[in-house]
Amino acid sequence: MQRPALIVDDNDTYAKMLLSHLEPLGFRFDRAESASEGLEALKQQGPSHYSFVVTDITMEGQTAGLKLIRRIRRHGYKGVLMVASTGFNSPFILHLCRPFLALWGVDLLVPKEPLKAGRFENVAISKAGRSFQRNDMHQSGSARTYC
Repeated sequence: MQRPALIVDDNDTYAKMLLSHLEPLGFRFDRAESASEGLEALKQQGPSHYSFVVTDITMEGQTAGLKLIRRIRRHGYKGVLMVASTGFNSPFILHLCRPFLALWGVDLLVPKEPLKAGRFENVAISKAGRSFQRNDMHQSGSARTYC
């Protein structure tokens, strides 16, 4: 049985790359192309509908994804929240931003640069992120994970 998930990204290429790695894990994705569409989908379906949400950070505005994260958590979303971003490809930048992402309620981070090479890598930010890695990512063998 496929579990519902939501992907919010304004870039079709990256969205398709993410889907190619995540759909085989047993998820059925709804797609939103902007933060406002993502929030609307969450409101329509209810905060407990999606198993996890994947969002870009820089969409229609430099911080649209961060605003979306804050809003969906305020609307009661308690599922796993994954951020996919080109801005976290450097280990140094990731190290600096990790506490900030944790404060915002992010569970997992996916740097987009490895996706171009056909690799799906992710970094656990929270306890929920580590649990998601163990239960979903490791079983498939399709992801390189970092704790």
